Order: sequence, then C-alpha cells, then structure tokens
Amino acid sequence: MLAGQLLQLEKAKPLVVGWIPYWNLLPFKHELNRLFPEQVVFKTSHPAQVNHWLQEGLIDIAPCSSICLVANPENEMAFPLGVVSRGPVQSVYLGFHREHAPFLKALGPLRQRLSSLFRKARVLFNDDARSIAHYVQKNLPTGSELPLRCIPPLLVSSASASSATFARLLYCLWFGEKGASLIRRREAGSLATQLRPVELLIGDEALARRSSFHAVLDLGSLWKEMTDLPFVYALWQTRSTNLGDWKQRFMQAGEIAENRMQVDPAFYVQDVVPRDDFGKEISLGNYWKCISYQLGAEDFKGLLLFLCLARTFQVVPKIDAVAEKIIRWQQFSFAPQVHTPFP
Repeated sequence: MLAGQLLQLEKAKPLVVGWIPYWNLLPFKHELNRLFPEQVVFKTSHPAQVNHWLQEGLIDIAPCSSICLVANPENEMAFPLGVVSRGPVQSVYLGFHREHAPFLKALGPLRQRLSSLFRKARVLFNDDARSIAHYVQKNLPTGSELPLRCIPPLLVSSASASSATFARLLYCLWFGEKGASLIRRREAGSLATQLRPVELLIGDEALARRSSFHAVLDLGSLWKEMTDLPFVYALWQTRSTNLGDWKQRFMQAGEIAENRMQVDPAFYVQDVVPRDDFGKEISLGNYWKCISYQLGAEDFKGLLLFLCLARTFQVVPKIDAVAEKIIRWQQFSFAPQVHTPFP
C-alpha cells in the first residue's frame, strides 16, 4: 500500500523546467501551459544560469545552450527539439560601429575562402563532422593580412554559451591565434585599444539594440554562408534517464508552437507590442519565421559540425567521454524528420 502511494505521489510530481524568458521561446511556453497546466513548473533566468541549474540538479530539463552537450559531459539530449535557424536569426549578431567599415570590407575575401574550404571538406568527407573540423584546422587560410592593430577586439556576453562560443570560433577561424587574444567578456571592463570593440548581442537585447549599430553580421547568416548548414543555438537537455511520456508531450507542444507562430503569430503576441531602443515596433511574426523548434537531419549536421569545430579549435575543453556521444548523435544526421500528430 505504501509503495503504491509513493508511486502515485511520484507520478503527480510536476516537471521542473529551466526557462529562458526570450521572445524566441514564448510560443513554446504558451503551448506547454495550454496543453499541460499544473504539470510543469518553470524556473526562469538567462541561458548561462539555466545551464548551471541543470548541472546542479535544480531542474529536470531545459533548452540549454547546444555547446553544453560537449562542455558538460553529463548532459544528454532529451529529444530532437531546440532553437535553430536555417539562415538569418535576427537575435544573435555581431554589432559594428561606423569606424569598423574598413574592417568589414577586409573580411569579405577571407569569408569567401572559408566558405570554399568548408564546401570542399563537406564533399571530401561526406559530412563527417569530426573529419571536416580537422581538415579545416589543417587547411585554414592564413589570410588575415590585417595587422593586429586593425582588428577590433570582440566583446562576448556570458549570458549565452553557444553564441559566445561561435563568436570566439569565428575570430579563431578569421585571425588564428591573434584573433583568440582579442576576445574579452563584456563584464571585463574597458580595453586598451584604439578601436571600439565589436559586440556580440543575443536575445531580446539584440532585437532592441539592432538599429543602434552601423552594421551587423547575423551569426545565423554567417554560419549558413560558411557551412551551408543550419545553426542550433539551444537543445532540450536533461540529466535524467527517465522522462516517461514527457518526450511525446514536448514533441507535440513543439510542433504546434512552431506551426502556429509562423502562420498566426498574433495568437501569441496578443496585446504585447515589443519595441526597440528607438521606439520602433519589433515584428515578432517576422522574427519567429526565422527560427524552428524541431530538428531534422540537416540541423543535426550543423549541430555536430559546430560541436566538433569548438573541440578541434579548443574553444571548449576536450573531454574524452564526449567523443562517444558525438559518434552516437551522428545517426540523427541521416534520419528522416519525424512529425508528431496534433491533439
């Protein structure tokens, strides 16, 4: 009798979900609340804090930064859902000031050479992410003829691990070791340099401040240009071995939210009208068309390539246990997209 009562209590226990209060996840949260009221408890903060909560066991599941899959070996992919862009994403970019115009122009030829290198590597190695990453490292263009004084420092935010890792990776790909030496966290304070820094902006802050920059380089666009693959910013992760029927529930909520936010965004916006720093309305409908929640084969190819590049260029520490996980995830790169039925 006592065992049965304990089992009943365990079944009634709500799922504790780490949550990031950005506009990109609003439709998903709406559907979780609508479909499973009182069965989900949200614990909210910025991405880095949510990542930390999962490590501490304070939450059951969260849309953690994708890089956590290799930075935190205990993390496992809960199901093929996350936040992905297959081109421009709008809310993750490098912001440039007017004085950076010559630098942006000088980047053009180097970006073209990198794109050619990745295209060749993908053909040579049939989309094997680890082989591509090693090939790119060995054949990286030495093309940063720019002297160090002409390269602006890069300020990255600690709020999002995946975007910060990608920004660091870009500076390593563009400028090698001297690029890595120019990366600073925004919290570190002023830098002794003649050039103002390039800033990495993410999330709602990025949407609000976009018009304040002379130019921006959208990280979704940069990744697509370089690899011809989608970029996965976050992936639903857990440390639990048993999520019960929550996989089917989340897949259902993700599919409904993705379809509805792209066809009828007003359903989620209602009376809320977000505005940028200049008072101009931010079109969430246009923004939501740039992102997806469901991951298919191409998305996993992009994810694995990003993780392998981060390890190969030592933007994250190499942990032996992660290599086995990457091999296991490779299967998703060739699996067909599976859709769940509507309720």
